[in-house]
Amino acid sequence: MGLKEMLARQQAIINGAKTAQRDLNDAEQREFEELQTKIDAARAADEGNERSGAAVLAERQRVSDITTLCRDFDMDATQYVDDGATIDQVRQFVLEKQMKTRKPSSTSIIKDEQDKFREAAADGLALRVGVQLEKPAAGASDFRSMTLKELAKETLRMEGVENTYRLSDDDLLRQYLTPTSLFTGIIDQTARTTFEKAYTEAQTTYQEWVKTGTLNDFRPTKTYQAGTAGELLLVGENGELKHDTPNAAEGPVRQLLTFGRQFTMSRQMFINDDVDFIQALPALYAQSARLGINRLVYQTLAKNPSVWDGKTLFHEDHNNLIGTGGAPSVAALSEARRLLKKQKAVGGDVNLNIPARFMLVPTSLETAAGQLIGTPVDPAAVNPNVLNPFHNGLTIVSDAELDDATANGEKEWYVTADKLRSPIQVDFLNGVDMPTIVMKQAPAGQLGFVWDIYMDYGVSVVDFKTAIKNPGQ
Repeated sequence: MGLKEMLARQQAIINGAKTAQRDLNDAEQREFEELQTKIDAARAADEGNERSGAAVLAERQRVSDITTLCRDFDMDATQYVDDGATIDQVRQFVLEKQMKTRKPSSTSIIKDEQDKFREAAADGLALRVGVQLEKPAAGASDFRSMTLKELAKETLRMEGVENTYRLSDDDLLRQYLTPTSLFTGIIDQTARTTFEKAYTEAQTTYQEWVKTGTLNDFRPTKTYQAGTAGELLLVGENGELKHDTPNAAEGPVRQLLTFGRQFTMSRQMFINDDVDFIQALPALYAQSARLGINRLVYQTLAKNPSVWDGKTLFHEDHNNLIGTGGAPSVAALSEARRLLKKQKAVGGDVNLNIPARFMLVPTSLETAAGQLIGTPVDPAAVNPNVLNPFHNGLTIVSDAELDDATANGEKEWYVTADKLRSPIQVDFLNGVDMPTIVMKQAPAGQLGFVWDIYMDYGVSVVDFKTAIKNPGQ
């Protein structure tokens, strides 16, 4: 038997044991070792016995190590042994193969019966109160017609409580005066679903033109505004470059505040099967949360607060206040656009050429603004062939908060830059722009369920150069 045949027989012995999912038996081990001895002898003979005994032992160890490694990773060792590969080289081949062929093992979470019950019951309750769900949990329709008391009794049955249908209303309620019970979890999940949906659908406009940011804590955060750098000067032959320090100025201070409320599902609501509270109350507070941000943004803009330089947001020294106000017109928009473009960078005379992008108006001016921006000719021109340079050139944002923000709110309007250069920024704690809603145990002496709603955000003026105010007539 030649050398290749003996190596092939060794591999066959290993493959047979591996197929049977076992180690080599005594007979196979003896045959394998005998073959190895003959292989070593054949190689020694082929090489004319030139190698020393130490080299033979090293070769035997190499073959053994390669064979064992390849067996563990289901690889054929013959090629590597014949080619004289080192054990380190084979390890590299094995690693490369593993990286190419092995995929991360996937894990699956098996839901128990209570998890499935909770999801189906919560979605069924949400469907009952009118929430539209894209993919209700399996079995949700079975719970859609259940009253709160029927649902409470069914959850008790799932938790192994006997005679649930003999319990009184107060007994049922007492069973669930902890936020860890199954029924409480179903109520809480449904309330969260309606809350998040209502928050997302709240009718607000601030997000159309205001940029958002993130802060990591509640400490005041000071920012700085980059200014200008010196112009590049002509340098003569063998000339020397003159050193320059860019200008910068202290900017706004941004800070987060916490806003929150609390509401309760009372004992009477539970007994009366008043499921409307699950839809109505969370939705009302969700809308209130987002409308609160909207209101604060427009009040900050319209009430003209003092900013970091000690002057008001809109001020003559800021070159962002129209001296003689008026209704929206081509001439008025032209002046606002001119002021935006003529704003200077910090510490220099460089014009920023800020483009006008948004026209912010109260609802009392929404129609007039739409007619002005929507027409291709200047409505105020005697000659009907005079073009309107602002035709479809600005995005109109109208919000009722501007009407009521000041005594003259129905006549005041604004022109601002693009969203990235918005004059106002809304910051959220760690970027979380959704209010937190938490169910908790009611205080002593109060029967029912309690939810806390809170949100961390701040509204700050971040740039007075990117907004122009027209005080109106």
